[in-house]
Amino acid sequence: MEDLSETYPPQLTIAIYEKWSQQEHGIKPGEEDYINYFNTKNLALCTFNKEDLIYDGTIDCIDFIHYVRVLEPERTFEINPIIMYRYKNRDFCFKHNGINKFQKLWRKFHYKIMPRYKNIRNLQHRTLYGKFK
Repeated sequence: MEDLSETYPPQLTIAIYEKWSQQEHGIKPGEEDYINYFNTKNLALCTFNKEDLIYDGTIDCIDFIHYVRVLEPERTFEINPIIMYRYKNRDFCFKHNGINKFQKLWRKFHYKIMPRYKNIRNLQHRTLYGKFK
């Protein structure tokens, strides 16, 4: 029972993944009960950690995915930072939204808060009183 599920230690992982489907990824005997569960999950095809991105042949795997994409255009691959886990000896993942949250926070700061600091009246107020309104 220990080998059924496992969580990987948190690290920067970028993966190429797609939705699991029975026709493309298949099932093993005894997994018929899990088909509905697997259909809701993303299957990690290739994963890269920080060392792989710097030193190893990441470009070769991405070229392979491009080649497969040309041969089978109906398959949809995604490349994103992920959090990965193992269930039934398969690597599943879900998208990590940390970068998107940071971009949203930065846009809010840049377009809503910074104009207040750059406003000429607020700058004049700061020169007189030493703080913003």
